[in-house]
Amino acid sequence: MLLMESQEPDTMPEIPVNGKVLEWAREIRGLKISDAATLVGISPDDLRDYEAGRKKPLVGFLRLMSDKYRINFTSLLMPEPLPIERPPADHRMRRGERPLSMDTLLAIEEVREALEAFEDIADEAKRIVPTLNIGAVQLDDDPEAVAARERKRFGVRLEEQRAWRSLDHARLQWRNRIEQRGVFTYMIPMPYDELSGFSMLHQGLAAICVNDREPTEGAKVFTLFHEYCHVLLRQTGISDENNSNRVEKFCNEFAASFLIPRNDLLEAIGDIETPYEFSEATVKRLATRFRVSNAATALRLEKAGLAPTGFYARRT
Repeated sequence: MLLMESQEPDTMPEIPVNGKVLEWAREIRGLKISDAATLVGISPDDLRDYEAGRKKPLVGFLRLMSDKYRINFTSLLMPEPLPIERPPADHRMRRGERPLSMDTLLAIEEVREALEAFEDIADEAKRIVPTLNIGAVQLDDDPEAVAARERKRFGVRLEEQRAWRSLDHARLQWRNRIEQRGVFTYMIPMPYDELSGFSMLHQGLAAICVNDREPTEGAKVFTLFHEYCHVLLRQTGISDENNSNRVEKFCNEFAASFLIPRNDLLEAIGDIETPYEFSEATVKRLATRFRVSNAATALRLEKAGLAPTGFYARRT
């Protein structure tokens, strides 16, 4: 029965929820007791009472919790909490210093649920869901050689790459090429200072998610191939493209090598003595030529031995 608008809040019905479900809902959103209490406008002690079952929430408060936790209202009414999914591997340099935000956890949940749905569809109609059609590599491989091999598989020549109108057009084109290899791609806004993207493997299905708040289209293109390399390595997870983690470093070098092939780069820089301290204007010109970011260009120049050690750090 619907409550009348004139009905006093203290006469609203209490909901006999399982407090462990409320605790589960908070934990899957990565919220500490204090942060969750602030979010729903009560004291930490009151929230502990709800989660311990010492207090039962009114329906209005439960709706508020559903809204603030960004979780379906009916999920809070489950008799028992669901198992908490194992989080993806965290390759970030700053992992542990800052927990994943609710936006990021929701993005991971969205992509995971999509892969599970595609798995169910594939069981019923295999031809509807594309088959994963990629190679496999090891960390002991040469990332530049791997990139050259994968570039050949993609069949995109530099002339075609340069013909793309803009970085935005390049991102759309590369995304389409990756999906042709059977890898699902997503662009979801997440906190920029938290991660660049993540990747997942599930029952023979693969997905890449790029942070749609990355500052430039070139950065998003780079992340697409950084995450694609994670899938090639079968070492998926959360990335910030640092050069301290061995897996991240390999994926960075792969992405730069894939987007800027060595022979084409040598032709573009001309006959100069290397290593050379390229100017900012030259880096920008090369980035425009290859439809990539300035950072990817600087990294490629250094790792190819064409610019001195430390060049990338000075240009980013």
